[in-house]
Amino acid sequence: MNQKFKINILAASIAALTSMAAVADNQIQDKPDTKVDLSFRYRIETVDQVGFIDNAKASTLRTRATVKTQWNSSFKTIIEFDDVSEIGWNDYNSGAGTSPNRTQFPVIADPQGSEVNQAYIEYSNKDNRLAIGRQRILIGNQRFVGGVGWRQNEQTYDGLTYKGKLTENLNFNYAYVYNVNRIFGETVAAGDHTHNTHLLNADYKIGKSKLSAYYFAIDNQRLGTFSNNTLGVRFESKIDQLDYILEFASQSEATNNPNSYQANYYFVDTKYHMKDFTFGGGIELLGGDSVGGQGFTTSLATLHGFQGWADVFLATPVTGINDSFVDFSYKVNGYKLKAIYHDFSSDELSLNYGTELDFVLSKKLTSNLTGMLKMANFSSDNVNYKSRDKVWIMFTYKL
Repeated sequence: MNQKFKINILAASIAALTSMAAVADNQIQDKPDTKVDLSFRYRIETVDQVGFIDNAKASTLRTRATVKTQWNSSFKTIIEFDDVSEIGWNDYNSGAGTSPNRTQFPVIADPQGSEVNQAYIEYSNKDNRLAIGRQRILIGNQRFVGGVGWRQNEQTYDGLTYKGKLTENLNFNYAYVYNVNRIFGETVAAGDHTHNTHLLNADYKIGKSKLSAYYFAIDNQRLGTFSNNTLGVRFESKIDQLDYILEFASQSEATNNPNSYQANYYFVDTKYHMKDFTFGGGIELLGGDSVGGQGFTTSLATLHGFQGWADVFLATPVTGINDSFVDFSYKVNGYKLKAIYHDFSSDELSLNYGTELDFVLSKKLTSNLTGMLKMANFSSDNVNYKSRDKVWIMFTYKL
């Protein structure tokens, strides 16, 4: 979709609904209440990957300014601007053609650039929320739909969202998306995908448990292999100190997808809590369909949070992937430590993909400043999945 046309749509939506705000509430404030938030996220990321002579080194700063205006008791607008700049090291391939002269380096998907990250107007009351414009859409744990918040340039969505509380225990959410602003920015085709997508999910609370159901009809009009229909259910509960999750979903091709496939998703996760310690483990399986030509696909997900932080499996292999993992976390003196071990294999053909060990240590250094050290080591003898080490040092400052 033409960038100027998209901006015009967003501007028209905000202008129209802002006008509505001026007459819709008889308790209009004398003056709008405006708040400006400013944050900075500086990160060093290095990648040592088999197959590349040169290691990648990136030093980037994301600056974010968010302007929130409460026009009256029901209406507010949010406009958010992001800028990603290289500060020092820039020996890295930022991906998807955004750094054509640096392809000798491994990918670190943080291209330079400035964008309107969000621009929407929201109407809300006690039980309903409607937002129109460019916005975050974060569904559940973001396994299927998320903001890719780990990368410096966030993924946001152009469209509308509705959240409603139907009963005391039942919530319903719907989103219509006509464009996805991806992490690569709008200077390349891979950074801007036109959609005709519908996202529905509902949650029902039963005591300490929650049952969720979802249906995602993704119609990616730029990249057909990302178009699919997914229907799933998720159950979360706890018994004393044990938390557990059970989830199942089924997916098949939709609209312009050239493949004809069917694949399932299975997820089992357990966590046992002991004061400052948490132990856990589970299995996440994204099914394959070699005959149909495609594995279970989650193109709108926050992928970094799943199947290892080395980001080896951003695309599901056609033979699928089975991730067996164990994890451990510990909190002491304000420090948060977490480690995860993964064993990856295929859903079909009994292939071994490799193993990965992840580690993160974080601490809130002041009321405004948070620091983080993070590492990922992926090891494999499979020629299709090269071994690699990644290290991050990150500081986030919020005013």
